[in-house]
Amino acid sequence: MEELNPVAHEIYIEVQQALFKETRMLREERWREWLETMVEKDIVYRAIVSQLRFRKDNRYTGDKDVPSLDENWAGLDRRVAQMESGMQWTTDPAERIRHFITNLEVFEGKNPNEYVIYSNCQTVRNRRVYEEMTYCYGRNDIWRRGADGKLRLARRDVDVDERFVSGKNHNFPM
Repeated sequence: MEELNPVAHEIYIEVQQALFKETRMLREERWREWLETMVEKDIVYRAIVSQLRFRKDNRYTGDKDVPSLDENWAGLDRRVAQMESGMQWTTDPAERIRHFITNLEVFEGKNPNEYVIYSNCQTVRNRRVYEEMTYCYGRNDIWRRGADGKLRLARRDVDVDERFVSGKNHNFPM
């Protein structure tokens, strides 16, 4: 395993604030603004579900990680356009979403002005009277500082704890 160097405290706080801002923008349904101001054009945005197997079970040779979401900029843009269209029935009435981020670790990336971020997250999503979904997951992010000095999400790998994602859709970024 390669050695990771923690960032200075000031950068840690800056990254933390960027993550908090991101969750607020998503909660406020400011998807287009989030995509255009906080996401890099070469984004890789994945959510995986791991097949749970006994350690000694070697009958399967395929990858144990199955993507339930695998998007680039164009895919995220289509998702945002769908949300903006008013035709997304799963968000009408509007959902109430809370994102919780904890166990935040921030390290220097392989390239200058790049940061590797590990976190554990929980998202609680409420819709209508009786619909509540809770997702617990880990995230491995890479954020980059652009020429304008702002941090933007370059890669997000979401490791969903559920064996099968029980939610009805992935209409919200995790």
